[in-house]
Amino acid sequence: MPLNAQSLDYSAFRQQVLQFHPLIRQADLQQEQACAALLRARGGFDPKIFAEQTGKTFNGKTYFQYTEAGLKYPTWAGLELKGSYNLASGYFLNSESKLPEAGQALFGFNWTLGQGLLFDERRASLEMANLGLNMGAAERLAARNDLMYEAAKAYWTWTYAQNAVSIVTDALKQAQVRHDALRQSFFQGERSAVDTLETFIQVQTREVDLQFALNDALNASLGLGVFWWTENGNQALPAGLAAPELWTQTGAQLQPAQDLLRSALASHPELKIYRTKLQQLSVERKLKREKLKPILDVNYNLLGNGWSFFPTATAEGPAVLANDVKWGVQFSYPILNRKARGDWQVTRIKMAQIDLEIQQKQQSIIAKVQQYGNDLENLRTQTDLFRNMAANYRTLLDAENVRFSIGESSVFLVNTREQRWLDAQLKYLKLLSEWKKAEAGLQWSAGILGE
Repeated sequence: MPLNAQSLDYSAFRQQVLQFHPLIRQADLQQEQACAALLRARGGFDPKIFAEQTGKTFNGKTYFQYTEAGLKYPTWAGLELKGSYNLASGYFLNSESKLPEAGQALFGFNWTLGQGLLFDERRASLEMANLGLNMGAAERLAARNDLMYEAAKAYWTWTYAQNAVSIVTDALKQAQVRHDALRQSFFQGERSAVDTLETFIQVQTREVDLQFALNDALNASLGLGVFWWTENGNQALPAGLAAPELWTQTGAQLQPAQDLLRSALASHPELKIYRTKLQQLSVERKLKREKLKPILDVNYNLLGNGWSFFPTATAEGPAVLANDVKWGVQFSYPILNRKARGDWQVTRIKMAQIDLEIQQKQQSIIAKVQQYGNDLENLRTQTDLFRNMAANYRTLLDAENVRFSIGESSVFLVNTREQRWLDAQLKYLKLLSEWKKAEAGLQWSAGILGE
């Protein structure tokens, strides 16, 4: 590793991605959008002040002028309270619009007793918005989970490529040293020209290997740079980053695959998305069922003389229900009501489809967790084997070098031993890289990699 190189470990890389990647920011915005939708749904129950004034003047005469100002307050059970004050003046007022000279206060309510009594669009919107918070949180976790899996694969590919460059570079240096030593021995008459040619070919082979390794490292750096963003929104992998040595990276402390599987079936973000969709459809079905009822709306308003109510009160008390009131009843019902019945059936079918999708997703999650769990165990075994194999090949190489130094071996055997040791090292590193990817895959399949 160069002296000025900065080692980038996985935890630092992960933190960088989770903090600045645009997809993470987009997922956070989705959650903010869900909060905004909830605020909007709550607005359906906000009290509302209103005022209206209309008039007509012609040939210098005020034909009429009507003024109304007041407050409406919607409540949860389909009951809307209303209070207002009305004024009317002019030469040509409609008889039904005439009011006391001081104006008239009004207090009453509009109540939905049929369709909308138990459930309506406002309550449905509020429940949908609350579920939208759960949906937004699940979608955020799912996006983070998917992104971090792709980022982890890119990181461990880059780490392997960087380590491979280091190993091949050392092998090239060793081959160059051997070639130079053999040339000196040749000039001194101790070695044949064939030996120097064989070591030179080995140097050329190492140079070719290094070119391939450097190209792989360059492509891996480009792949890693896709996930590297800065606070200012710039995408640029810092120069001089170096990967840590793969064999120094310890395995993650993971739960057993069966424990992860149980956790995934209970709280996997993609399953949460489907289950929230099912809950939203349940709210929609509830609203559609309400639409099967007839419309029956009642309004009742107390009328005052100015601000004075109950002017016709008797000894028995004010005649609230009959005198000085304004009331109305509205009723309607489609005879066949096919639209409402069709809407309800469509929602029921959608819920059945989501149920099937949940079952399919559960089976997919089970299969993926088990597959990655099996891969992880297999890679652990293979990694141990190749670690021992690389150590054994190194022992053979050292022994062959001793034999070569005392004239009991050949350049061919030394090169062969070294090539096998190099291949075992690279294979060992590759398995370590795949092991780390399998760890990330197991966490991804369980839905916890983005947490």
